[in-house]
Amino acid sequence: LIISCSKDKDENEEVIADERMANSAITNIYGSGKVSEQTAAQAKQTIFGKWDVGGSSSKNISGSKSLSECTFNFIEFTDKSYIMNLSIVGPDGPESGSIFGNYELIETDGLVTEVRLNFSVAGENIHIASLTDIEVTETTSGFDATFNINFVIDLGDIDIICTDLGGSYSADKEPAMEETLAAGADTNHFKIVRNWQMTSYEDSDGWTLSDLLRDYCVYEEYNPDTGEYTEILDPDCIIPSTFQVNLSTFGTYVTMLLDEAGSPSQIETGTWSWANDEQTQFYVDDDWTGNISELSITNWQFYEVHDFTDFRADYTFSAIP
Repeated sequence: LIISCSKDKDENEEVIADERMANSAITNIYGSGKVSEQTAAQAKQTIFGKWDVGGSSSKNISGSKSLSECTFNFIEFTDKSYIMNLSIVGPDGPESGSIFGNYELIETDGLVTEVRLNFSVAGENIHIASLTDIEVTETTSGFDATFNINFVIDLGDIDIICTDLGGSYSADKEPAMEETLAAGADTNHFKIVRNWQMTSYEDSDGWTLSDLLRDYCVYEEYNPDTGEYTEILDPDCIIPSTFQVNLSTFGTYVTMLLDEAGSPSQIETGTWSWANDEQTQFYVDDDWTGNISELSITNWQFYEVHDFTDFRADYTFSAIP
C-alpha cells in the first residue's frame, strides 16, 4: 500500500533543484507549472506537498437512507504516496475519513497526462480516482493549484460514505516545516520523514505490540446490574497484523492498521512537529512528546512519557523501503 510508486527516486536527478533547496536533501518543495507539460520527475516535484482545498469543496450527498455533507479538506503527496482527508457530517454527527495509498504518474509521449490514485483492497491495489489538468502557480504568498478529480469507483466500496466529490478544485499549498530547508542527509528531519512499520512496543502497563493490535477489536460492554464495563473481543473483527506510520515534511502524520493482506483496517491523520532545535524530541498533535533514543534512515526508536502520570511507552520502527 505505501511503498509503491510508478517512478524510481533517481528520476529526481533529472530535475535541476531550486537554489532555495541547496541545503536540503528533501524533495524540492518549490515545483510549479502545468503537469501536462512536464516529465514524471518534474511532475512529482510539482504535486509534492499538502494542498488545502478547504471550505470550497463541500457537497451534499443524498442517499437512500440519509443525507451527508462531505468536505474535501486536503490532499497531500509525498515521494511515494498520497493522503486524502475528508470531513463527513451525517445523521449521526461529524466524523472523518481518510484515504491513503500509492500514486502513479501516467505518461504519454514522455509527458504526464494523469495522476492516478490507488487504494489497497484485499491486498490488491485498485484505481480509485484520477487527477488531471493540474496546474501549480507560485505567487508572492505561496503556491496555488487547480486540478480536476474524477472518482472511478463508488467510495462506499471502501467504506467512505461520500459518493460525489469529483469535479474541479482550487487549493493552496501549506508551508513546509521550517526544518525542511536545512534538512541535509545527516539531520534527524531527513531521517525521520519516511514510511515506518512498528516492530516492537512495550509500555508500563505491560502491553506489547500484539496487545496494541488486538485492541482494535476490543469494545466495552456495560453491565447495568453491576454498573461496570467489561472488555469484549469482537468475534467478527479481524485483528490487524501490522501498524505503520508515515511522516511528511509538511507536518502531517498518517497511522494505519493493516490486515494480513496489507490493506488498511484503520487510517488516521494528525500533525507532528519538532519540540527542540536538536531534533531529538517531537510533538504529536500537541498532545504528547516523543523522545528519540535512536534514529537512522532504517531504524527509529523513541519513548513516550507524560508529565502527570508514571506511564511510559517504548516504540521501535523499521523503515519501509
